[in-house]
Amino acid sequence: MSIQRTITGNLAADVDVVKAGSLNITKFRVIENTGEYRAGRYMEHVDATTHFVEAKFELGENAAATLHKGDAVIVVGREHTNSWGPEGSKTYGRVIDADYIGAELSRAVAQIRRNSKPDDQA
Repeated sequence: MSIQRTITGNLAADVDVVKAGSLNITKFRVIENTGEYRAGRYMEHVDATTHFVEAKFELGENAAATLHKGDAVIVVGREHTNSWGPEGSKTYGRVIDADYIGAELSRAVAQIRRNSKPDDQA
């Protein structure tokens, strides 16, 4: 069982859409400034945290059509470990499968436009 987590930050680069069989997967990195409280004071970490995010189906399509490098975003999703590379020298990393992606409106403004629906669903 995985638990949803929320991250906020800025896109490190434009999104990338890759094909996995018949499925398009939108991939991007979010850079988040993190920190912790010490003796009642918030201390920012020296290095930002990079999160790898993947979105599928309509969420991925809409993210690819909307998001650009530097955009402030909020991502809610479930995190898991992925591996890649040849056997014996695999690389491992954490990936967030996005359930929700939105603009972080305390740091940006957005113009919202609904998806158009096919005529039979109107």
